[in-house]
Amino acid sequence: MMDKSNDSGQMLLLAAFTIGFMVVVSTVMLNNIIYASNIASESNNDISYFEVSNIARMTDEATKAAYYNATTGSSFNHTVFSRYLENYSHEVTILYAYKGVSFSFTNSTLQDAYFTKNGLSSGQENWTIIDNVNATDNFTMEVNTSNLGDISEPFEVHALDQSGSSIWFMKMYEEGSNIKVNVSNQTYEIDPFFIDIKGNESYQFDNSTAGKTYSLKYLNSSNVIGLYSLSGELTDGDTFRCERYKMINATVAISSSKNKINVTLPVTVP
Repeated sequence: MMDKSNDSGQMLLLAAFTIGFMVVVSTVMLNNIIYASNIASESNNDISYFEVSNIARMTDEATKAAYYNATTGSSFNHTVFSRYLENYSHEVTILYAYKGVSFSFTNSTLQDAYFTKNGLSSGQENWTIIDNVNATDNFTMEVNTSNLGDISEPFEVHALDQSGSSIWFMKMYEEGSNIKVNVSNQTYEIDPFFIDIKGNESYQFDNSTAGKTYSLKYLNSSNVIGLYSLSGELTDGDTFRCERYKMINATVAISSSKNKINVTLPVTVP
């Protein structure tokens, strides 16, 4: 039979061990909480994904604004364009200096853009320009066909209904030394310098799209370089205008005490 005093001593020892173990565990957990808190606090002072995204958006908007300010009618003033972006770089550099982050911005010259989503030859080539179109008032293109494929890989423009079916299409391709388009199964030889999709009755764009809700989409758009302009009305009654004349590769460098980020942003204008 166990002695009661021994039993009580063992219970006290067990209780003391349990309390000591709980203190150790609590201390470790508290240290982890403090460490995590310090890490989160320090990360707030570093370059975040949000900051990079915000700078990309500001640079895109500044480049477009510079282009608008430098364009009067059909003429373009490169000096005005460059000075606008120099001022933008100066102001943003000062803004980020207060946060302990260095910022620099370098813009390249304007260049012809591909018809891809971001204007680069490597950009997404099958993409939707505009959705929920009720009517198109203008749709013109001026195309450099030096990269155009043959009939097996044409550049394509489609009007798609709400089920995704093509209700109108144009396929442009090179055949020998000639440029041809196939529009709703009719083939024409064209001069690609100026293509008026909406205004050319032979293309039957209005006949195919009238009274329908549709989207406009490019396919194989890395095959062509140039500019496009389209405008019209959406199903909610709002007007739309989509244009691309040129593009610029803007390089942004951001540095903090911990990180350095160098990124090139393709910006299309207008």
